[in-house]
Amino acid sequence: MRRLIVALAVIGAAAFGAVQALGASEPITTSTTCCSYGKASFTIDQGTVATFDNLDTSVTQHDVTAVKRGKGGAPLFRSATIGAGQTPINGTNSLAPGTYRFFCSVHATEMSGDLVVVGVPSGVTVKILGRNLGGVVSSSKLKVKLSATTARSGISLTATKGKKTLGSKRGINLAAGSSQTIALRLSRAGRNTLKNAGSAKIKVTATVPGASPANATQRLR
Repeated sequence: MRRLIVALAVIGAAAFGAVQALGASEPITTSTTCCSYGKASFTIDQGTVATFDNLDTSVTQHDVTAVKRGKGGAPLFRSATIGAGQTPINGTNSLAPGTYRFFCSVHATEMSGDLVVVGVPSGVTVKILGRNLGGVVSSSKLKVKLSATTARSGISLTATKGKKTLGSKRGINLAAGSSQTIALRLSRAGRNTLKNAGSAKIKVTATVPGASPANATQRLR
């Protein structure tokens, strides 16, 4: 009996955790009457295309429009303007972790809320191998070790010194629990940046689709 109780408790905890995880990608809803959103704040995971659910039974049209604008002056994210029903909110999958204000363009003075984007752990660790600056310059390569706790694909690596990009590599795939040593080739400009430096603090960033980036820094001498 005790084992059964423990097993049920474990299953319940797992189910509760799953519910919590699902709650991190909740739709943005309206109230059932005009004119307000269902609540003040909604949460999604980074990399998710959010959904707008118009629950207004008066068949009033609403939408979700980001207050902040991106390049070209377009809102960072926006849904179609719809009556009752659901529609995707385009652009939310490109948002970095943070809080973003939005409003209804039909009822701009009445309807507003916050979209909270939660960063997803990358499951990837980065390590810069070696500290010899001369060796990196002469070979035009920086050795980097990537490790993954979960399967990841489409990883991009970028090496920088301050604001200057030294080199990059794309399309790296890692199986769960695997590691890979990568010779990151420097660009000509990147090599010249390091060539006459007595020492250099290098940062390598692994960009993982749909997750927060992973970073490593190392001073080369």
